[in-house]
Amino acid sequence: MTRDYAKKPNGRRTTNRKTKKHSGHQGAPGWLWLLAGVLLGALIMGLMQLTEISPEDVAKAQSEANVGSREDAHDDDSPKPRFDFYTLLRDSEVIVPDTPDTNNTSTPLVADDEVFLLQVGSFKNSHDADSLRARLLLLNLSASIETVSPRRNETWHRVLVGPYSDRSELADARSRLSGNGIDSLLLKRKQ
Repeated sequence: MTRDYAKKPNGRRTTNRKTKKHSGHQGAPGWLWLLAGVLLGALIMGLMQLTEISPEDVAKAQSEANVGSREDAHDDDSPKPRFDFYTLLRDSEVIVPDTPDTNNTSTPLVADDEVFLLQVGSFKNSHDADSLRARLLLLNLSASIETVSPRRNETWHRVLVGPYSDRSELADARSRLSGNGIDSLLLKRKQ
């Protein structure tokens, strides 16, 4: 069938084309318009209240504040606060000796029946606790693993270093641990 392109169609479309929906910009959501309206209304109300305050009211409020502060400054009958900490500190002075006692380097920390332990880790997995214990043994520290069950069906493996009853040994062990990046917790136990 031939078609004459010189004649214009009479308004009917001869092909079935589907109309395209514009899926691009659909506008702002409703909640955004609501929020903008509320904020704009609050701004307008605030500006209206500011315009109702006259300069005379501002000057009057400032002068009342200045008069009140001057009266407080010149009122000699008001009781002044007393600060007693100057005398309390002077009366509770503690005299510290100039030289420290150097004879205590090998004295025990506590009574004869108590010792100190250093807890360096607590693990749920026994393999992790054993690997830390091996690392401590390489540092020439006496390490042991203590298994504890604080709750039913829960087991923790604590890695302990010690026991120590001498200050210098304890300080040496803590310095070795901190030098190798291991934190420790000091525990005091009965022998």
